[in-house]
Amino acid sequence: MYKLFIIRLILVFFPFAAMSQETKIQLTEKVSISFPEKPTVRDMQGISIQHTVRLADSTANFYAVAINLEKSNGMSASMLETAQQDPSFWEQAEKSFVAQLGSDAEVSFSEVKEIGEKQILHLVVSATRNGKKSEMTVYVFVEGVHTINIVHQKRSQDASVELKNKYFGSLQINK
Repeated sequence: MYKLFIIRLILVFFPFAAMSQETKIQLTEKVSISFPEKPTVRDMQGISIQHTVRLADSTANFYAVAINLEKSNGMSASMLETAQQDPSFWEQAEKSFVAQLGSDAEVSFSEVKEIGEKQILHLVVSATRNGKKSEMTVYVFVEGVHTINIVHQKRSQDASVELKNKYFGSLQINK
């Protein structure tokens, strides 16, 4: 009887354990990141692919978006590489990202840093969505013909800093 109870308990909780498994996603040939759970995927005709995890406790959302600039704007990898050499490139990338968030979005932190020999724009942005204030930590960078946005949206003071750091720490950019 006790064994039967344990087996039933395992069968009941197994789906929840499977849903909360960390999942590594290959965003491009050279870029991958691990989500805290299996993300939902939205493919926009091969031009853009968005991976999203919204935590069940509503404390945070995780996003990773890869946009193919060759398909959407006809830009080649060499064009993008050359564009990144201009100091205004990162200023424009920041303005473009923040503009998508609305007029009340405010940048509280901005720097260009290197991860895996790749220049990355690191932003912390506050914005109001649906009447709720949220804070976003964002990495924006270019890899080949793709622009990639890695985003953690803090929706509550209870959001796990450890989970956020693990997410960003899982970013891999191969040569």
